Amino acid sequence: MCGATCASMADALTRCIDAISNVFKRQESIIWSGQNACDIPCYPIKPLDPHVIGACTGPLSGLSHIQLDNDGPNVPVPAAGIAVWNIQLSEAIGISISLYDHKVGGGAGRHGDPNADVYAVIARPNNAILAVADGCSWGPKPRQAARCAVRGSLEYLNQKLFDAVDKPHNTQDIVRHVRMSFDSAQKMIIENKGTTTTLCVAVVFELAEPKGENGWGLCVVSVGDSPCFVWRNTTRQVVEVTSAAHEGHNRDMRDSGGCLGTSVGDEPDLGNLICSFALLAEGDIVFVTSDGVSDNFDPVTLHEGATTHGPSASPPVSLPVLTPDQRQAGLIANLTQVIRGIKPQLKNEPIHAWELKEAIVKHVIDVTDNQRACMESSLKSVDDPELSTVERRARELEFKEKLKTMGGKLDHATLAVYEVCRYHNSCA
Repeated sequence: MCGATCASMADALTRCIDAISNVFKRQESIIWSGQNACDIPCYPIKPLDPHVIGACTGPLSGLSHIQLDNDGPNVPVPAAGIAVWNIQLSEAIGISISLYDHKVGGGAGRHGDPNADVYAVIARPNNAILAVADGCSWGPKPRQAARCAVRGSLEYLNQKLFDAVDKPHNTQDIVRHVRMSFDSAQKMIIENKGTTTTLCVAVVFELAEPKGENGWGLCVVSVGDSPCFVWRNTTRQVVEVTSAAHEGHNRDMRDSGGCLGTSVGDEPDLGNLICSFALLAEGDIVFVTSDGVSDNFDPVTLHEGATTHGPSASPPVSLPVLTPDQRQAGLIANLTQVIRGIKPQLKNEPIHAWELKEAIVKHVIDVTDNQRACMESSLKSVDDPELSTVERRARELEFKEKLKTMGGKLDHATLAVYEVCRYHNSCA
């Protein structure tokens, strides 16, 4: 009876994900993607206002400190063309936290320190830049790569988009500049002895000629597995703008798919670099994340489904095996559910950037709580000096098997968020 019930539940989940997948594919039709600016539609844009009304970077000093031999200050200093990095605007925010377990035995901090993720958000009256980099592996050099990637890219963009004589006039100009900013990021990584990192940079701007209800545009360039999403308040739905980077392929949490830095000698791996464009409406929320966020909405990571590929390739018999498209649809469904849950009874009430950020952070902490507690308990247990080598090994294996039953992924979780609006006294 139990087996029949499990099979019935699995069939229902598969049907549900198939239905969501169909919705997801319709949503995807509004995203343009390709390898360069020529693959993006050419729409004229309004002049970009250069006045900074919001700016933040992190964690700690974020992109502003690129000295490899020390951690640097706890707050950002002038860098990348921005004199002040703590200009507060609730519609343009970021956060980076560690989901790893705390060290035991008197050690300070958490496993996985230092946090090798970096984010930056710059808001102006009719445009914004968001960037997230996730240093590959642990340690100071991946963190250095991430800091240099974001800094190098934003230094280029803050000069070319606002200070240069030849300012962008259309969407293809924006994509071209963002793509070239990755060359600047790569150069800074090599010059400052970083290793490898992902990078996702998004630019939001106002269109000269609105397309129906959509008066705004979003250009994104990404390499690696740091995705960009849009929450649409009008449809109460999430769309991934960077989905073409992994379309038809199963996610592999051990491989980002591409990176900047020293992938092959001093050359990057641009295997999954993608340029994307989407139309936006006022009130939409753009958010860029590290995989420490996105993977914790993945149905395979959460043990809601299974895959035949990668580290989760031995599924429990009670879980349906998901195709890459179904897995992506499940991720989008989970994200949508969490964001809709912010105001479940107020469907006509818009959700704001700060609310979205708090809901996503709460989710990734909640789904990794059991793993974190198990790891901390395990470390205390095996640290008992009275244990023999055999007993210690037996406890380690016991906890290892227990961890396999738990959903979620311990990682650094980073989020950069921007709420689309022409900012003046009524918005900011």
